[in-house]
Amino acid sequence: MNRIAIYLNKCLDGVVYSAPGILDDYATDRSLLKIHPRVVALPENTMDLRRLVRFSHQLHQKKINLPITMRGSGHSKTGSDIGSGIVVSTERMNAIQEVDIRQRLVRVQCGVRLGELKKALSLCGLDLPVMGNPFETIGGLIAKAASASNNTDPGTISDFIDRVEVVLSDGSVAEFRPLSHHFARRMTVGDKFENEIYAKVADLIEEESDSVGKIIDNKLNRFGYSGLGIVKQKHSFSLVPLICGSEGTLGIVSEVILRVEPVFESPDYVAIPCKTATIYKTVCTELKRLRFTDIIVYDTELFNEVETTGKFSRFFRKVSDDGFLVVANAKDDSLRDRKRKFAKLRRVLPDSISIIRQDESNERDFIELDRILDAYLNDSAAGSYHLPLVDGVYIPPANQVEFFNKLNDLSKELKLKLAIFGSADFNTFSVRPSFKPSTAEGRKEIIRFLTSYLKLISSVEGYPCGEAPEGRFMAIFAKKFEDERTLDLYRRIKEIFDPNGILNPGIKHETDVHNTLKHFRSDYNQGIEEKE
Repeated sequence: MNRIAIYLNKCLDGVVYSAPGILDDYATDRSLLKIHPRVVALPENTMDLRRLVRFSHQLHQKKINLPITMRGSGHSKTGSDIGSGIVVSTERMNAIQEVDIRQRLVRVQCGVRLGELKKALSLCGLDLPVMGNPFETIGGLIAKAASASNNTDPGTISDFIDRVEVVLSDGSVAEFRPLSHHFARRMTVGDKFENEIYAKVADLIEEESDSVGKIIDNKLNRFGYSGLGIVKQKHSFSLVPLICGSEGTLGIVSEVILRVEPVFESPDYVAIPCKTATIYKTVCTELKRLRFTDIIVYDTELFNEVETTGKFSRFFRKVSDDGFLVVANAKDDSLRDRKRKFAKLRRVLPDSISIIRQDESNERDFIELDRILDAYLNDSAAGSYHLPLVDGVYIPPANQVEFFNKLNDLSKELKLKLAIFGSADFNTFSVRPSFKPSTAEGRKEIIRFLTSYLKLISSVEGYPCGEAPEGRFMAIFAKKFEDERTLDLYRRIKEIFDPNGILNPGIKHETDVHNTLKHFRSDYNQGIEEKE
């Protein structure tokens, strides 16, 4: 055990490891990168987090660089869960501390997993409507500003945060929540680091109002610190949106109080086969107008691809040989409202479009759709993997038909199978072509695909960071979508919160192309893509 691990073990309630085998386990996430840390720390409480940050802060004062990278469940697809200094895993900070049924609030530590929280809340008739892998932690979901649906209005987990406890880069603790403008001005006065942050952020928003206005206009782009655009509202001032999507670069979330919702009745799904992209657009427009939720689209090519795994749906294969399958949920309290909604949908759609409503005879087929997608994402043969290179790109609804058509052309040009899947209500889509990263030709194909695909996204006015921030890997490509003034604004935000650069450096605007690519791993054999 090295000297750093020995010293920290004396200071923490948790445990610090330096064994090579353990370091190797924490050197990868779901991305294509691999970086070995110096040590791995498993804190058990907020005080442990403070001690770790203070240790890194004090070393920086002595010109010794040992940065901190926060890690939830290691599900980042962009390399934000790995680092060369201290990797801090929150797996032991996993307590659901309090549930207030009357006020619909729950207080949890950052390491609580989404699936476990949902199960606990369901016993109280409550739910946290956040989209994500059930194994992802609440801290990780905040770090990437995970998508969430407030009844039928798309948003992010930020909409459900009542207040959040954050360990700042000097080791102090702050509680961020929406404040009145009067109280926010009071927070700018004082000698604490928290007061300095409030004052500098308020001044920066005032000084760079034009650039902040651009961020507000592009609020569906999660690149950088996109929450800056909603820090200052008409009647409130809150730093919570900045922490959401910051990927652990501005502060470390230790605890959070979340607002939750009553559980709706069991879901009532409908599936609609769409032969063409134009029909898909018509269907999704009507589904959104009638306020259906959880609108998911599957390229029926997925059904072809997954048959080799032995996991396939005969039912949907029959009704959708080509094109897309759109699945949506009628999320209403009463059966009467649901019946009216389905009746309206049938009236507005042409008779030529089939509408398949979930019932006892096909319930299993609807459940199997997620299993089919899991089988596809995790299928590999002879070192060939469906790599998560650019998941969750945002495409404006008006340009989605053009996007689908151009994607079909790109598939023919590159001779790749680009089966698409994604969320139509959030307008985020993913493709997972199969590559062999262990070969030189395979890596060339990856770069060729990324170059062409990102050019396509730009041509339809989309954003590569529609579902999650850019992290370490995507940052080297996504920066090209931003102007220099906006990038400089994000650099200044980082300097305000982390002047010494000890919190997860090397991601977002700090990414260096050569440093990132040298950590590119040749083999990708990592994990399972479970779905909620």
